[in-house]
Amino acid sequence: MDKTDLIERLKSEMGYSEEEAARVVDAMMESLTESLSHGDKISLPGIGSMAVVDRAAHRGVDPQTGEEMDMPAEREIKFSPGKRLKDALLSLDFITKSLE
Repeated sequence: MDKTDLIERLKSEMGYSEEEAARVVDAMMESLTESLSHGDKISLPGIGSMAVVDRAAHRGVDPQTGEEMDMPAEREIKFSPGKRLKDALLSLDFITKSLE
């Protein structure tokens, strides 16, 4: 699902016009981005939580050359799925098992 799909879903399920649905999606994305940029944790019950974490500098390997290299410290977003999302994904196991 991408932004356009989400807007279409809001239009059909909520009866929003395309402009209203786009404004809702844009406002939500802006709010999430702003919160994370301030270091806030975002919690969406059932879906999961997101938080900015600091990753320490470490040694890594260049996948093309196999050479070791220094990886700088960085900030990244960690996502932890919620129970409802985990359960939904587990219910899809029957699909992947039938393909084996």
